[in-house]
Amino acid sequence: MKVPGSRFQVPGLAISTVLILWSMIYGLPNSHADVFSSTDLINEAAKWDGEKVVYAGEAVSAVMERGTYSWVNLNDGNNAIGIWTVTRLLKYIKYTGDYRNKGDIVEVTGTFHRACKMHGGDMDIHAYSVRILNRGYRVYENVNTARIRYSAAILALLIVSVVIFRKRT
Repeated sequence: MKVPGSRFQVPGLAISTVLILWSMIYGLPNSHADVFSSTDLINEAAKWDGEKVVYAGEAVSAVMERGTYSWVNLNDGNNAIGIWTVTRLLKYIKYTGDYRNKGDIVEVTGTFHRACKMHGGDMDIHAYSVRILNRGYRVYENVNTARIRYSAAILALLIVSVVIFRKRT
């Protein structure tokens, strides 16, 4: 490429290299929105009412299907917020958190409602985008067999004590 009014040529590769180096050093513009915490949404509910928000948390309890639409609660570690969206967007959630499972970590983008008229005044997010950030998994508890043996021994002693006490009275 010949630069007008100049004696040198700047190859296209040089321009591309400069642009790539610039983006590596200074970064590209932030293309995603900030993720809100449940505490921010709850404490500043009036400010964010009707606004587009991005929220992420562990899917807990269950995905509750209601025909074309479904509910899921996302807990970010502080609070849980109900998410209302089309059922097909939630079909990729495999694990919901409970005492046996760590739920999928899910990010949603949608409209925040501090008192949703459609859902009886509950706080919720009507999501139009759902993305699985991390898969959940089954939680396995280690059973302490020594405690089981001690408990069985104490139970046996209690039964023997009751039998002896009843025979004496």
